Amino acid sequence: MDFMPDYDVARNELANTVFGTYSQAYTVTNEDLRQTMRFMPEKCENALVVAASGDHPLFCSLYGAENVDTFDISYNAKCIMDIKNAALNTLSYQDYICFIKDLYNVSVPLMDVKNMSNVLYKLPKTEFDYVYALKDVQIFMRKLISLNSAVLPTQFEYDKLRENVKAPYNFILTDICRIGGKLTKSYDFMHLSNVFDYVQSFHYEHIILSLMEHVRPGGRIITQFFAEGNDTIFGFRMTEMAKKHKNWIFGKKTIINTGKFDYFKNGIYVIERVR
Repeated sequence: MDFMPDYDVARNELANTVFGTYSQAYTVTNEDLRQTMRFMPEKCENALVVAASGDHPLFCSLYGAENVDTFDISYNAKCIMDIKNAALNTLSYQDYICFIKDLYNVSVPLMDVKNMSNVLYKLPKTEFDYVYALKDVQIFMRKLISLNSAVLPTQFEYDKLRENVKAPYNFILTDICRIGGKLTKSYDFMHLSNVFDYVQSFHYEHIILSLMEHVRPGGRIITQFFAEGNDTIFGFRMTEMAKKHKNWIFGKKTIINTGKFDYFKNGIYVIERVR
């Protein structure tokens, strides 16, 4: 990734809650990713996911994706993702869980989180310098939802992740409207978690069409919505697209309610390219 962060601009955007390059990143996911990953094709060589809190790419690797590319509108999403990767390969399981909980819950300066110094030194220099320079600014969201074990890896999952994830994920700094033009490979799985809630509905069809060009036969695009109004519009647009593209299947799936998440109450859209 060829990007040099501007600390002054970052401070200004974070202070004014501007949605853009320096938006606060989620510290943990607000989704049950174990449910989501059952829509990944059995054989997944390449996956594309939103970086978000860093949990989406980790769970893609956990459930069998061989190569995972990520994207996000916020540079801070790359930072939290790489911090988690570094922590995963640096800390014991118990220390990793405590690290994530402290990072999320403790209202202390970032550098006072236990093991943060050890983890940061594993980051690329540009990210280390950026996070350290903004150590007094809240660049990651804290206490957004009630943290529970469902968003944290088990010991078995942690061990498997340490085997599967050895290097930082490839990252594309972009919004969803431009992602299609920045892709250079084809994918078996795209997970566009919640991103369509942040764009105007007249962009939906253009975005999906640009991504469809990068999906392999048998590959899938999945997405879901938090806002019911956006969900309804997207469903209508996808139904209309299905009439024009006969080699694609557009459908909506229900998700089992685990009792710990209400994020999937609107269901999840699956857009699949027929083999």
